[in-house]
Amino acid sequence: MSLARVQAVMAAGIEQPRLLVRWRAQPERLRALGVDPGEIDLDVLAKFSGLGVKVRHNPLRAHYPLSFRLMSASAMEIAMFAAYAEFRSLRRLPWAAAMPDRARDLLDFLGDWLDPADPVHARLWDALRYEDAIARLGPWRVATDAATPVVDRPDVPRLRGTVQLCEFGCDPRALAAALHASAPDLGAVPDEPHALCFWRAPGADEVTVLDLDALGFHLLARIDGRRSVPALARSLGGGRGATAAVRAALATLADFGLVHLPSMPEARCA
Repeated sequence: MSLARVQAVMAAGIEQPRLLVRWRAQPERLRALGVDPGEIDLDVLAKFSGLGVKVRHNPLRAHYPLSFRLMSASAMEIAMFAAYAEFRSLRRLPWAAAMPDRARDLLDFLGDWLDPADPVHARLWDALRYEDAIARLGPWRVATDAATPVVDRPDVPRLRGTVQLCEFGCDPRALAAALHASAPDLGAVPDEPHALCFWRAPGADEVTVLDLDALGFHLLARIDGRRSVPALARSLGGGRGATAAVRAALATLADFGLVHLPSMPEARCA
């Protein structure tokens, strides 16, 4: 068996992980190339392929430091990137040139690959989405501004600036504190669902992160510049009595600057 041939086969497998999949399923393909399947560890080659993809994504570390720290602390990054390399190779997908697009491709893959029943995977998914929201609204500025009308309509609220809403299985900020400890302990992060609003105010450079209760979260998700306050109350499943609660919640959000709420015009006397 030629050493040069073995090296060429190994290099091809690392560069094109889909070949590793074929060789696992059909060892005779390796024999046809003049290589004894028993002389090549395909799992090791897959790890080398994953390492190469990890290096390709190193520029994302600046925007996802918490996520990459968790990947490293849990020793899952090579297996994860190896699976990602195989996924993209099988589909012959090109790598996105822009970092926001490359990040979106990775998160789209991990949304299916991560197991929500696995505590470490669930924590990583929280960390990724938390940092992704901040990166997209902040330095990358790729999030779509709220598509609400500019012209005020009486009693119809609209969002100010750019808003993204996310629900998490834990508080990502508590997760960050745990991971920055000298000996990270994920078990110290309580399972407490959190709803957060990521907001970049008009003209602002920084992203503000707000904790929301259930009413605030679902209310903000329904503000579209078309529905009035009573209509919003009805969409939340409330009757006439709920309108006052919705109006009070909107007033609080308006005081903060997140929502613009035009007042109803005064009634004219006959």
